[in-house]
Amino acid sequence: MTPPECITWMTVGLAESVAIVALNLCTIIVFTRNRNLRKRSTYLMINLAVTDMLVGGVAVFFLFYWFGVFCNVWRGHLNGHLKDYIETRLPGVFPGMSLINITIIALERAYATFRPFKHRVLKKRVYGLLIVFIWVSTALGTSLNFKYPEGVVDLYFKIALGSFELLIICVSYSSIVIKVRCGAQPKHHGAASRERKLTVTLLIVTVASLLVFLPAITFALLIYSGKFKIPFQVGGRLYCALYVFLFANSLVNPILYAIRMPEYRSTLAALFRKCTVRNRERRV
Repeated sequence: MTPPECITWMTVGLAESVAIVALNLCTIIVFTRNRNLRKRSTYLMINLAVTDMLVGGVAVFFLFYWFGVFCNVWRGHLNGHLKDYIETRLPGVFPGMSLINITIIALERAYATFRPFKHRVLKKRVYGLLIVFIWVSTALGTSLNFKYPEGVVDLYFKIALGSFELLIICVSYSSIVIKVRCGAQPKHHGAASRERKLTVTLLIVTVASLLVFLPAITFALLIYSGKFKIPFQVGGRLYCALYVFLFANSLVNPILYAIRMPEYRSTLAALFRKCTVRNRERRV
């Protein structure tokens, strides 16, 4: 690619990385400060925001530094197995963790829909154990990926695992839609109404995340299959665009929360007003 193209991609990547970190940090602050939002049903959403913020940290390295290496703006200083791991596997660690988190959220929403009374008496430690499971499974998978070289078996396992997670998500939300549409729902129960609104919001968030994931996953499958070859010049630009899309998965969630959740919007607006007032006071 030409130097102006490289600078453009690096600028887009850096801006996206900063936006991912900033918006998800705001999400964590909003959910932890607002008592109405800080409840058991949103613990997994807070954990997802933490994961997405870490995605932004990886994106700073990959979308800015590694784009610069790819475009020969500067030279990379990594070699051997570590270089291979960072180039091919690190970008998928936290997005993969996000997918696990979204899968757990889908199961939790299905349980809240089909067993609402039992869901209301769930202990906080259950959510804590789910969050621990997400982190431990990701850490275990990352350590195994770093220790063993990537091969066909490893690739097929990742495809099977990802397909299984997508199946769980689709079945969970499909059953929720059928239950809400066809089942008898309480019309004036405040808690049930809030749970339904939260479920719809998380369904929209999940669909948006999967749509952003789809181009990168499809491209990877076509490349690894060996049946799809593209010119190097086109491949470089497509490579950059797909990674920007892949990391954008962690950018859509806070935007959708702001659109769908009035309490989130009001708390976020109050937070920005306080920051503005403090900045003015410091200047004075």
